[in-house]
Formats: sequence, C-alpha cells, structure tokens
Amino acid sequence: MLTALETGVKGGKWFSLMDKVYSARNLRSAFAKVKANRGSAGVDHQTIEMYASRLDDNLVRLERSLRDSRYQPQAIRRVYIPKPATR
Repeated sequence: MLTALETGVKGGKWFSLMDKVYSARNLRSAFAKVKANRGSAGVDHQTIEMYASRLDDNLVRLERSLRDSRYQPQAIRRVYIPKPATR
C-alpha cells in the first residue's frame, strides 16, 4: 500500500482508496488500536466493551455502510482538558 501511495495506482491514475479503509482486516486493526488506547464512549455513549460484545456484527455493519457509501459519522464529543493558568 505504501508503494501505491508513492507511485500511484493503475498507471499513475488514482482511484478510491475506500476499499482499503473498509476491509475487515483494517477495521479489526483499527478497533484493536482504539481498545489498546482505552478510548472513551462517544456521543452515543457506547463503550469499547459494548462494541466488543458484538464485534463481528458491528464490524460487518460498519464495512457494509462504508462500502455502500451510506456511512454517516456522528457528531464528535467535546472534552475540555484543564490547562494550567498562564500568566
């Protein structure tokens, strides 16, 4: 894939890389990284544990919605990080 990013695809013409994004292998790897980082619940309040309890079903559903261009990201959840007062 790195070679494709450097040299292009099919004679230097770019096509969608979405099929690389929604591959089951990539989605499973992305979930593993989120789980390893102990990611927190989003606006839907779904925790990693909740998602993992039905991981195969969730990944299949996500893959289909990405493949069919139906995926709609949810709003992000803003978290304020306290900073020391500046003088």
